Amino acid sequence: MRSVLLIWLFATLVQYAAPAHADDVLRRAQERGYFTVAAAPAPDQMPLSSQTEAGGYTGFDVDVASEIARRLGLPVRFVSPGWNEILAGHWDGKWDFAAASVTPTKQREQSLIFPAVYRFDAAALVVRKDDKTIERPQDASKKVIGVRQGTTFENYLRQNLVIYDNSTAVTYLINDPKIRLYATRADVVGALVGHKVDAIVTSLGLAEDDINKGAPIRMVPGFLFFEPVAIAIDKGDPEFAVRIGETVQAMRDDGTLTRLSEKWFGIDVAGIVP
Repeated sequence: MRSVLLIWLFATLVQYAAPAHADDVLRRAQERGYFTVAAAPAPDQMPLSSQTEAGGYTGFDVDVASEIARRLGLPVRFVSPGWNEILAGHWDGKWDFAAASVTPTKQREQSLIFPAVYRFDAAALVVRKDDKTIERPQDASKKVIGVRQGTTFENYLRQNLVIYDNSTAVTYLINDPKIRLYATRADVVGALVGHKVDAIVTSLGLAEDDINKGAPIRMVPGFLFFEPVAIAIDKGDPEFAVRIGETVQAMRDDGTLTRLSEKWFGIDVAGIVP
């Protein structure tokens, strides 16, 4: 797995070599005295990230970003910009890197660099707890399915999903769904609980968190697909991309990513290989 990730990182950096006036992200952060990191834009994306009552941040992504910053010699401060603002790139120095559970795609690669995969995500089909009509993904065909707009979950339902850096064809188990798009995770779950949709597609971790919080929902057996989740940085500083990549690889090698995964998910989501 190490060799695969290193080859992927090298190919990514070669594709996005430094422009004539490369930004120096690390120097800018050192002068400031801390890294500014973009976290998940929603207020509650546990176990990935969430804002505490005291105004701080907690969660898996937060721990990963904090450890990256620590190993690069600086503390970290988090911000929560809009999802589209993160994906658009051209951050103009407003934050230094994003640890917001961003899935790399060829389209997103036009605006961002993805120097390091730090976990893999499993896509799950979720229904109401008392629903007996959907017992496998195929049963959701032609049903009304809710999903957050602009996600790879939407791409899956539209059957145009391309898993980043993976030539394996995606197997589509749900045909002809009636897709309902929502702006936030809370809206998606609320639509399911409120009987506005028959099912939703979301990530394993988020579904487990909703269930643990008492939402009357359940996951349908069998994941729909697996996808990588990566640190994102703005274009313009390939040397910083290398530093991020090396740091995350060291965290993988010494077991830090596994430890944090088991802390927040109960399993090693950093080590899942699709």
